[in-house]
Amino acid sequence: MMFQRMIIAAAGAFVLLVAGASAEEQKPLTENQAKRFVASLESVDSMRDRLEAEGKIDNIEIATKPKPGEAFTPYSKAVTALKDKYPADHARLAKIVKSHGFSAKDWGDAGDRVMIAYIALKMQDEDPRTMQMMQTMDKSMLDMVPPEMRAQLESTFAMMEAVKNVSEADKRAVAPVKAALDAYMDKNAEAD
Repeated sequence: MMFQRMIIAAAGAFVLLVAGASAEEQKPLTENQAKRFVASLESVDSMRDRLEAEGKIDNIEIATKPKPGEAFTPYSKAVTALKDKYPADHARLAKIVKSHGFSAKDWGDAGDRVMIAYIALKMQDEDPRTMQMMQTMDKSMLDMVPPEMRAQLESTFAMMEAVKNVSEADKRAVAPVKAALDAYMDKNAEAD
């Protein structure tokens, strides 16, 4: 139950999020980046609330869902969707995250990695059997799912693949901000 609530809260947090390279192709995530990302979340939430009030959030959420074969990078995809669909709002996001030392693209990339590492850490701590089960899953399992359920499960599978493949370095960088992310997720879960 706690894990499901955490995933729902994480999915909600993944609303504001520029296609980037995979973690293996990027520089190592640092603890400093993780701390700055977490520090930016409250400011970005205010912007997300405004976008939601203006009816723009649905267009961004749709763009963050991975297509079959795509990596799970919701923050990066949301930043790209914001840039493509709402350039003035993208400029506002860039201004917000600049005060935390990020470009909008770098913020999205860091957000993807921080949140995936966070989910992996939560699963290790709270539900290690699920993490072990994920290690045995492969895409061929999707072939057994009815077509009407496949699209939703493909997004979930993409997230599970990202969690399963998160680097130990990213988990070490995020571990010091885990408590702050727990508090953030709990606050968002209560607000929903």
